[in-house]
Amino acid sequence: MATNLKRTTVFLTPELHERLRRLAFENRTSIAALMREATLEFLEEAEDIHLGAKAQAEEEYVEVYQ
Repeated sequence: MATNLKRTTVFLTPELHERLRRLAFENRTSIAALMREATLEFLEEAEDIHLGAKAQAEEEYVEVYQ
């Protein structure tokens, strides 16, 4: 695990917290580790979507101005 981590506060509903707690227990990990993993996956997907939209816009620009 990385040793240089930043602390943040996230407010969860009791239901969401319980679901995460159970999942963490089942996977023998922590809620924090699950949230870091989910956040990384979310950011990577968002970046992929952004890059795809940028590439599509560039293709459309080239088609219009050729």
